[in-house]
Amino acid sequence: MAMQLLLYLSGDDENNKRLEAAVHKVIPAGRIEPFKRLDDFRERLRRPVEPDSIAVLSASNQEELRQMQLLRGLLTEIYVVLVIPDRGKSTIELAHHLLPRFLSQKDSDFADLEKVLTRMYINSQKSDDWKLSKEL
Repeated sequence: MAMQLLLYLSGDDENNKRLEAAVHKVIPAGRIEPFKRLDDFRERLRRPVEPDSIAVLSASNQEELRQMQLLRGLLTEIYVVLVIPDRGKSTIELAHHLLPRFLSQKDSDFADLEKVLTRMYINSQKSDDWKLSKEL
């Protein structure tokens, strides 16, 4: 099976709309599972995910980032891309507890995030091709 992208966005502000557009620009829609509630996202993480899957998490504020810390044990088999509300020292410290592969800020243009997701997606395709060739 192919990688999945689990997208957590709380709220419909402009930053989240831009982030969602950036994700859809790179990852095919059939591979994206969107979540608006952290509880729903947590429940999804309790089920198996495909190899090379990615979680894009957008924390709207520091409190939500703190709540995300409870997901740490469920994120061990998935690549984390984290969008944080600000670049404050305590925010960055909290963010790093989730061991993200990439860290962005919610008011960014998300160009770097698109590049990172593109690379992750391409690598997952190569991984799938390699697994297929081993099976043949």
